[in-house]
Amino acid sequence: MQGKKAFERMNSLTFKKSKDMKAKLEEAILGSIGARQEMVRRSRGQLERSPSGSAFGSQENLRWRKDMTHWRQNSERMDKTRAELEHEALIDGNLATEANLIILDTLEIIVQTASVTESKESILGGVLKVLLHNMACNQSALYLQHCFATQRALVSKFPELLFEEETEQCADLCLRLLRSCSSSISTIRSHASASLYLLMRQNFEIGNNFARVKMQVTMSLSSLVGTLQNFNEEFLRRSLKTILTYAEEDLELRETTFPDQVQDLVFNLHMILSDTVKMKEHQEDPEMLVDLMYRIAKGYQTSPDLRLTWLQNMAGKHSERNNHAEAAQCLVHSAALVAEYLSMLEDRKYLPVGCVTFQNISSNVLEESAVSDDVVSPDEEGICSGKYFTEIGLVGLLEQAAASFSMAGMYEAVNEVYKVLIPIHEANRDAKKLATIHGKLQEAFSKIVHQPINSRRHSLLGMLL
Repeated sequence: MQGKKAFERMNSLTFKKSKDMKAKLEEAILGSIGARQEMVRRSRGQLERSPSGSAFGSQENLRWRKDMTHWRQNSERMDKTRAELEHEALIDGNLATEANLIILDTLEIIVQTASVTESKESILGGVLKVLLHNMACNQSALYLQHCFATQRALVSKFPELLFEEETEQCADLCLRLLRSCSSSISTIRSHASASLYLLMRQNFEIGNNFARVKMQVTMSLSSLVGTLQNFNEEFLRRSLKTILTYAEEDLELRETTFPDQVQDLVFNLHMILSDTVKMKEHQEDPEMLVDLMYRIAKGYQTSPDLRLTWLQNMAGKHSERNNHAEAAQCLVHSAALVAEYLSMLEDRKYLPVGCVTFQNISSNVLEESAVSDDVVSPDEEGICSGKYFTEIGLVGLLEQAAASFSMAGMYEAVNEVYKVLIPIHEANRDAKKLATIHGKLQEAFSKIVHQPINSRRHSLLGMLL
């Protein structure tokens, strides 16, 4: 009997709990209770307990009040003295250096571990990318000394990483080292000079020639000269003299052609630096500056890599001044130059046969023709080894040219550029790119239709000129 009563009492409690749970669930579903209502309810409870009255919670359905929030004022930093600000900057710089040194130690551990694994190429390639990224950042002199030491050790242990697999990163490394060679800090210059010299030496030891590094260094300097505003040629001349001294005093390679090759490279770099002086003289005269850059590019007619670099420098200068039509023409010439040498390297029917394909866009594009006797062969070591002398590089140049023509309002030229691009994407069955191109063509033709007749004639005249 007692067991039956206990069982009934337990059933009634369970039923009551289930009803309570059901009611709470209905409230939650119908929205009569929730986070917002709970916060409002609590604020009201605080108001009732507060002796000050309606300072908080006087307005219903407010989670917080701006006038009651304590904001950190910017004036706190303005009140600090110059010494305090300098001390804070010093602490921040030291912390940044320590963090980067920890990353560098981690990279060295990764290199030691990966050197005994089968997939070391991809891992070491990633390590090199991190090193190059760190070199590109605004780092302390202490960190850069250790970073250059790690880079030298990596290249010494795994030379094939730069000269056979990660060729684009070889170009990036030459650019970073040359930039550091022009630093105003002597310790950075000395370490960068040592790294650059050992890079040349390592490349020479592989095949008794360092044509790849020679070309990459020359291209990198041309790029720095054409794009960097605060480039200091005097400090770079000192670094080049240091590299020349290294080559003359290297006993192991004294009887080889290496010292002469280094001397030739340094002479070429000094010639480029002389162009830098002339460019600085015309810095305030954009027309004269671009004309000088054109003459420099003309002087590299037999060196496709260097001519391409200067054509891109010219395109960049025109874009800075919103001369989009001129920038587009420079990019078309760049694409024609790449197409001319790409047709020698790869036999693909859908690629343009050479610069003659671009005659409808630019009448003087035949300047990029590679038919003279003194034109170098793209099969030579270090020639046409940049990232632009590929199908992807050609596509990128054409897309940039089309975008510049569009910004210039030369929509007929946009159509001509896409005539070269469409067969490439059709051969690769890239439906997404084709859809994008046809969408842009529709937009360009719509603008041509709605253009006044005079504007249309002006656009066609621009193409002919």
